[in-house]
Amino acid sequence: MLRWSDEKLAGKGYIDWYPFEHPQLGQIELGGWDTMYAWTNPPPEFLEKEIALFPEWLVWHLLISPRLEIYEASVHSLGDDTYRVQLVVHNTGWLPTNVTQKALEKKLVRGCICEIELPSGGTLVTGKPREELGQLEGRAYKPSTPIRRHSDPTKDRAKVEWVVRAPQGSTVKLLARHERAGVARTELAFP
Repeated sequence: MLRWSDEKLAGKGYIDWYPFEHPQLGQIELGGWDTMYAWTNPPPEFLEKEIALFPEWLVWHLLISPRLEIYEASVHSLGDDTYRVQLVVHNTGWLPTNVTQKALEKKLVRGCICEIELPSGGTLVTGKPREELGQLEGRAYKPSTPIRRHSDPTKDRAKVEWVVRAPQGSTVKLLARHERAGVARTELAFP
């Protein structure tokens, strides 16, 4: 290692021991490996080559990460200024929203949360303003080739419904969020 330091780092990785007069400790010696320069961080002349490996790896992580999106949002009139609002969200990422099984076991991640913001003068007949839907699978466990008699489970989707009483022409705001999969928003007008 000493030869590598001398040849590749011009001797900057290892400093020969030398005496030093410390104001409190008296006579001491300083020297040895410069760990911050030679071991902890790549030396400046090697830094660009080391860093060049990371962008592709980081982009790969972004591409497989869970991603929360709205699959469907709809409103249906039930008569008398009463409407059924449906929101279906899905995870279009490769990994599940919990990312790892350990996150579930240790209760480190909350489920997908969907919220409805009522229009002025609107009331919620059924449902809660904030619903927790649990975790959503990603595409990691879906087969990539068609298989006979294969079911297509929809563990990557979740649905929430509300019944709202509000004047015609009002607008509700819907929000779906997950701490690891992002946020999706939409607005629906009552016909």
